[in-house]
Amino acid sequence: MTVFSAATLLFLVMDPFGNVPIFIADLRGVDETRRQRVILRELLIALLVLVVFLFAGQFILSAMQI
Repeated sequence: MTVFSAATLLFLVMDPFGNVPIFIADLRGVDETRRQRVILRELLIALLVLVVFLFAGQFILSAMQI
């Protein structure tokens, strides 16, 4: 898997454009600076989870015998 295909896959799985309405609705009453920190934190957590599974997913699935 090339870096470009991995980056494309992560972008499509994270679906940032599809998640915008959810974040807008959930964070409506939060001030702007706090909202930006929350969004950045959640994106980094999602990216970390996806990267972990990108590199260790095969081993995790084989450990679970799937």
